[in-house]
Amino acid sequence: MSRQELADACNAELASMYGRQGRRPRWAGLTEKAIGALERGEIRWPNEDYRWALCTVLQTDKRSLGLYIDRPDNAKNDELPEPTEPHSRHQHKGMALAHPRPEIYEPESPQTSQSLDASGSPNQWRAGLRRAVLARDNGQVLLPLRELEAALQVGNLAYQGAQYSKLRQLPILINGAESLFAEQPKAVEMPRVARAASGVYLLASKLAAKLGDGKLAWTTADRARCFGLIAADPARTAIAAYQTACALAKQPGRAAEAEEVAVTAAEAIAGHQLYRTPAYLSAYGALLLHAAVAAARHADTRSAWRHLRAAESAADELGRNGNELWTAFGPTNVRLHHISVAVALHDNKQALRLADQLDTAQLPLTLASRRAQAHLDLAVAHSATDSSAPQAMLHLLEYERLVPEAIKLNATAAGLITKLLRREHPSRTPGLRALADRAGVQDA
Repeated sequence: MSRQELADACNAELASMYGRQGRRPRWAGLTEKAIGALERGEIRWPNEDYRWALCTVLQTDKRSLGLYIDRPDNAKNDELPEPTEPHSRHQHKGMALAHPRPEIYEPESPQTSQSLDASGSPNQWRAGLRRAVLARDNGQVLLPLRELEAALQVGNLAYQGAQYSKLRQLPILINGAESLFAEQPKAVEMPRVARAASGVYLLASKLAAKLGDGKLAWTTADRARCFGLIAADPARTAIAAYQTACALAKQPGRAAEAEEVAVTAAEAIAGHQLYRTPAYLSAYGALLLHAAVAAARHADTRSAWRHLRAAESAADELGRNGNELWTAFGPTNVRLHHISVAVALHDNKQALRLADQLDTAQLPLTLASRRAQAHLDLAVAHSATDSSAPQAMLHLLEYERLVPEAIKLNATAAGLITKLLRREHPSRTPGLRALADRAGVQDA
């Protein structure tokens, strides 16, 4: 979702609210420029109506929104205090920087020694991310905690919107999170710093998995788990387990291990006193969805559908298509995973039947990547036979249309294009070569 699209969606929600309440708007509405100022932290405290609209469109709460919130010294780890008004809407708070830092919000910012090459190949992205995670030899970058949290919010939105070029400054966030933690913050701030560091490594793990680097995804997921434990945040630790399972699933012959990790973490969440809250329900459901796909990948049909039924119950209890902890969990996402499981079980007829019943428009606007996943799964289903290659091609083209940056960086899409090239019939798939060129896939 672009800034203008986000502004338009917020303004539509505001217009609807004003109409229901029978009152006239007090402000002109959000603009692309205002969204950019919020992302950069230039405006820390928009008015209440705008905060409500942003939370509604992004399917999140004020805490996750990453705006200006003061946390008193006596606050408990799981307690969200009421937001307090700063002296100025443009006020910044945070520690002094060790040295000038590169811009981390704007995708137009110049390339730095620590950033990923936005125009690079998947191999270059993997290499750059590996350097950032394993070496961290580019010097210390001290980011104020509030700016790190705001940048992480932007990064998660970019990832879910498949706008991967906006993640090219992720190495700076990794460095910044590690540097903040190394500064040994006060005991009252430690959980918050650890949560931010866990979130940064979760984002790195997602990107590594998308790039097909299972080992790096595993390393970063484990670091996210460690920081989640330091923060004493069971829900975030569970999401780290989810990413660990995703990383294992990217490695040949480890689907059963991935299922075990996901199920064990889901059982731990189910026994927690906060299990019925949206965040914990979402973490539990997301783990079961991954367990279902992992079970299907090692041909355990019974377990796959059992996990899906349990996830469906959790989604029904949640009662909406949410995005708690960036899980995108809800009833529609469960239906998407029904298709993924059917494809993994090579039950392509059922996958196509389920797709006819799917309405991805029910997903939050920001979840472009999830919305496009159904087309990638259906392309895989159609690629099973030569006669369905044209249909596979059509779904790949629709996938590219919805998430144009993903076609180049998604390892699954690249593998599928390679598979189609190996048995190419130019008269039936005339656009395949051009698609392969755009995706950076070499001739098979």
